[in-house]
Amino acid sequence: MKLIEKKCPNCGASLSFNENDKSCACQYCKRTFEIERDTDNLDKFILVYDAMRKPFKMFFLIPVIFIFVVAIIIFAVIFGSFKKTKSDNISIYEKFHDEFVDKENLLTDASEISNTDMDLIDSFAKAEIPQVAEGVIDGNHSFSIDGDINREKLYVLYTEKHNYVILILKATYKDFFHQEDRKIVYLPVIYENIEKNVVSSLGNAKIDAPQYFLTDDQSTFVYGYASYDEAYENSVARFTEGFKVTER
Repeated sequence: MKLIEKKCPNCGASLSFNENDKSCACQYCKRTFEIERDTDNLDKFILVYDAMRKPFKMFFLIPVIFIFVVAIIIFAVIFGSFKKTKSDNISIYEKFHDEFVDKENLLTDASEISNTDMDLIDSFAKAEIPQVAEGVIDGNHSFSIDGDINREKLYVLYTEKHNYVILILKATYKDFFHQEDRKIVYLPVIYENIEKNVVSSLGNAKIDAPQYFLTDDQSTFVYGYASYDEAYENSVARFTEGFKVTER
């Protein structure tokens, strides 16, 4: 292996290194040099002070670092927006769960509901019906709601820091293929832990009713009860123990 003798570019002291070495250090001034071979003259070696090369290398790294930082910022903004949107959606939905309800501001009496709020409660409740109570279609029948869905009664059941708002709705179903076939179904729509500003806190409706068969062969059904009394017993009466009950 060929040994190369050179002068230190900094202090002029003698430097020795092998032709395959990548760097060398001056034992006098302690500076480190990178060893480069001259491409025009392979027997000629150039000593480059390492401290001068580092800023040069960093110059090329700056765009890479900049792009990396910008990418992180963009990702953080997008992720933050997504997280905020998700958080907002969760807060809207979970508003209707116990931990998001102002228990000191619950409805205690049906008389606390204004006429305007009453109309909105009716519309919200009726909007739940098609989701669970549309007539099932088979080869011989096609039932659908005939006319308006009407509220028979609204009940507010209140106990300390807890309430239910229960609407019993009446819907009439008719058979498209057999126009004379009509069935009246009563459906309880139940809201839990509703505040006095009910319009802003409605949203957790439950329709708790069994299958109600619209045909004698039990091929077609909706959910609900055959009579108002049956709907009342299974929705309102079962909650009355310990509750103050008012109606409208």
